[in-house]
Amino acid sequence: MAISTPKIEIFSKNEMVIFKPQGIWEASSANDVEKLCKNLLKNSLPPFVVFDLSELVEFDTSGIWLLDKTIQDIKKRGHQVEVKNASEAFLTLSSRLESYKPSFKHLPKPQTYIGKRIVELGKVSVNLAFLARDLISFLGQVVVGLFSSLLHPKKLRLISIVAHMERFGVNAIPIISVMSIALGLVLAYQGEEQLRRFGAEIYTINLVSISMLREVGILITAILIAGRTGSSITAQLGIMKINQEIDALNTLGLSPMDVLVIPRFLALILVMPLLAFVSDIAGLLGGGIMVFFSLDVSPQLYIHRVAEAVTLGGFWVGILKAPLFGAIIAIVSCFEGLRVEGTAESVGICTTRSVVEGIFLVTLADALLSIFFSKIGI
Repeated sequence: MAISTPKIEIFSKNEMVIFKPQGIWEASSANDVEKLCKNLLKNSLPPFVVFDLSELVEFDTSGIWLLDKTIQDIKKRGHQVEVKNASEAFLTLSSRLESYKPSFKHLPKPQTYIGKRIVELGKVSVNLAFLARDLISFLGQVVVGLFSSLLHPKKLRLISIVAHMERFGVNAIPIISVMSIALGLVLAYQGEEQLRRFGAEIYTINLVSISMLREVGILITAILIAGRTGSSITAQLGIMKINQEIDALNTLGLSPMDVLVIPRFLALILVMPLLAFVSDIAGLLGGGIMVFFSLDVSPQLYIHRVAEAVTLGGFWVGILKAPLFGAIIAIVSCFEGLRVEGTAESVGICTTRSVVEGIFLVTLADALLSIFFSKIGI
């Protein structure tokens, strides 16, 4: 009758011990095999240990793994181990397990907190570098497509450009007007509170007019457009890519750059100065309302003071920033929209990136332009 229960016969001879595994060494009896191996390691062993596998017939990878682990533990204690009478099937399975054995010669040291943060910083830096590279490459494609369209006016889709101007510009006037009026009110109120301490509250008009026309008006317009229009462009292009509409354009021999990107790019460049002008007027209106009620200044005096405080150069500083900000928002939005990869989650991620990157780049460009205009005396 064949032996079914796993066991190990032990034969001692001088300074050598022979272990002879018997029975079924498979996954079904892994618990019993593991107990045998643990008991084996508890014994005091001589310098030489031999495993005789002549009677080990029924086994699988789990049994071989437990036996091999036991042999390795014995070797680590400084004993010499020899395996005899191993069958061809045993050697085949054992050789396959060799590739899965972890190497303990060079254990990786656990990273410290600072090390983990440095690694994360490195990954973020590399990702930002690749993102900047791809964005600059896309900018080059947009510039080439724009020049190609200007050299061949028939490629310009005027109906699409006008439709986008209405969607991006006309439909955005209410929210931009409300936000600018609110900002004008806040600037006037806070400015008056601070200037009253020095008896110079009349200069609140100068503060509101210069701030709104040079910086705040165009900046709040760009931020609102990045959140409202930029996210819309990214989501629209992303859905089109998921639905394979962009692939269909390529199949029809139409360039997505000419059909999708250039019209949106030109529309935003054209409407941004108009929206900036609306924001300036609304901000001055909000500041005028606050000044009228708090300082008892007549509308005529308010308009006169604004005309004295604001120079033509200061007015054009804000207006000239608008096309650049529109171009930044359009490029970032289209770039992220075309990066969507086939899932609804990707649309959300790219839309969020579009808004964040657009606002960041607009704010950075505004800071650099403010320093530049200040240096040249405007």
